[in-house]
This record gives sequence, structure tokens and C-alpha cells, in this order.
Amino acid sequence: MKMIVVVTQCFPPAIGGIENLMGGAAAALVAQGHHVVVLADGHKGRVDDSRCFGAVQYFGGWKPLRRWRKARALRHLLRSGTVQAVLADSWKSVETLVRSGAPAGDATIVCFAHGNEYPQTPSGSKARRIAGALARIGTVVAVSQFTADRVKSYRDSEAVVVRSPPVEELVPSSAEDRAWAEGLWAGGSPKLLSLARLEPLKGVDHTILALGHLVEQHPNIRYIVAGPGNDLPRLQSLVVETGFERRVVFAGPVTGGRKTALYESADLFVMPTRRVGDREEGFGMVYLEAAQCGLPIIGGLSGGARDVLRHEDAGLLVDGQDVAAIAAAIASVVDDDKRRSVMSDAARKAAAETGWSTQVAALEKDLGVSAG
Repeated sequence: MKMIVVVTQCFPPAIGGIENLMGGAAAALVAQGHHVVVLADGHKGRVDDSRCFGAVQYFGGWKPLRRWRKARALRHLLRSGTVQAVLADSWKSVETLVRSGAPAGDATIVCFAHGNEYPQTPSGSKARRIAGALARIGTVVAVSQFTADRVKSYRDSEAVVVRSPPVEELVPSSAEDRAWAEGLWAGGSPKLLSLARLEPLKGVDHTILALGHLVEQHPNIRYIVAGPGNDLPRLQSLVVETGFERRVVFAGPVTGGRKTALYESADLFVMPTRRVGDREEGFGMVYLEAAQCGLPIIGGLSGGARDVLRHEDAGLLVDGQDVAAIAAAIASVVDDDKRRSVMSDAARKAAAETGWSTQVAALEKDLGVSAG
């Protein structure tokens, strides 16, 4: 039986934008009738049984051993002569194919590109690794123009296409989920929400500081921050320093109906991304998740957010370095019911155009396969 092999470092049940993208791609291809085999880093954990990802094999443990085992598994599949196409989450996973030592044969190789995995000033060895991996790839699917521009430093532009990553429909929230979310808001208003892996470039710290510009006009304002990340201790300390312990809630990682309930219950989604060192937000799939629920969005001018949001349409783009500008953007939306309603409608419309049902055919074309 002919198959599509998905090689990825990021896959459910792990949480994150790339994890959602790769899980969504595998599930969409399976739904089209393709035989899909996934080779993923990590461990099975609790997998959402409502989706079929195909045959998934997880590789955990010590990184060198994990890479060797994964390359061996890929080599076995490639030598079977049944692989039609290989889909990789990044150029780093394409290296697994190189390490396998097996020729890809007639298999088409497609790779997603997200942004920060393509440094602007790499070391010589890093640049050679990236160029070597990309030389094996037929098509690089960049999630934004910002990302595509970075990729083109390593590979000719003819191989690069720009396509916003599809976002799956959110899991419906239950009455219990909605009650949980309302409990976090504790009756506060307006209700601001950030949901992301917590790192400085997401702009959560500057949003916390922006509350200082808003509390006089909005004494009951609440800000929920959901998601895991290494920046959590610093952000918690900042909340204590600013005296906003009763206004800011860290909800931790959220999935399923609880995540949907947070989106549904909020007034505004805020993620004013900024550049930190050489890192920028490549796209921001959570913007589109929020848009599914009609949430107006405050995004950052940095990175690929501009590909998601058209200024003054589904949301506003601001300089994520400017705390006063972030506060002003928030106020301009929460203080204007008519504007918020228009943005809500535009957000829902934008999200409706980015589902897997509308984009799986494009991925099949990239991979050189037809519906099963």
C-alpha cells in the first residue's frame, strides 16, 4: 500500500502551533483516504481519540539515540518502495532523512517553514546544514511572507510557496467548560486573553504593563494568560511587582473545550509580538483560533502577524515594544462596541477561509498525491 510519511519533532499530544499544524495535516490526509505513517518525537501520552492521525510511532529518550532510531525507522520505510511522499515539520526533520542513508527514490519531499529555524546570521556549519537539507526538498511551504523571506536566504525562491497554516475547528465547549472559564474571570470586565507558549517575544509582559494605563478607566479589567512556557516565573514576578495579582490569572496549559470556552468568554485576544534577539513570531496560529470565536485581536507588527491580520479589519497591529501603544489599541477596541462588533465579524470571516477542508487539496498537490 502506498503511503505518506510524516516526519516531525512536534506532534500531539504536545501543545503548540506546530504540533497543531502537523496533527491537522496528518488527520486531513487520513480523512482524504491516504495511508499515513507518522514518525514523531516525544511520547504518546493522552492522544485525542476523536481524530485519526494514521499510524503514529513516537521516539523518546536521549536525543542522539532518538535520532538514530527515528532515522532507522525512516530508512526501513523508504526501502520498502511504498513511500509516495514525505512531509516534514521543518528542515531539521529533513535531516532525519539524510541520516537514514536511504535514497528517497521517487518520493516527493515537502517541508513546512515557520521562521525562527532560519537564523539571519547562522554559523558556517549551521548554514551548510540548512542548505543541505533544503537541497533535498521539492517544496517549502512557508507560513508567512516573513518566513518565506528568511527561507530564501538558503534556497531559491521557486521552491518556496507562502500559505497560511490551516486551523482546525475548535472542540465545542461544554457547560462545565464555560463555568470553569467564567470562574477565572471572576466577574471582571473587560476580559483580555492571551494563549501561547510563554516566551518574551509573545508580548505578555508588555500587556501586563499596559494594564497600568487602563485600570483607571477600567477598574475591573481582567487578563487571563493561558499556556505553558519557561517565561512563566518572570511573568509571575512582574505581576507581583505591578500589584496586579487580582487582575492577572495564569491558567496554565489548556486544551479541548476549556480552550474554546476561554476564547468564547473573552472580549479581546492580545498577543503583541515583538522581536527578541534574532527571534520573531513566524505566524501565530492562535490568532486564527481566536478569530473562529469572533474575538477581535491585538497583534504585533513583528514577524508574520501582519499576514494574519489586516490592520483595522479583524484586529489591530501595534509595536510590541511600545507599552503605551498596546494600551491605546486595547482601549480603542474595548471602549467601542460598534468597532468591536465589526472586527468580530471580520475575524469569523477570516477564520472560515483557513480550515483544512479548504486547504488539504493544496497540500495534496504539493505532495504529488491524489485523494485516496
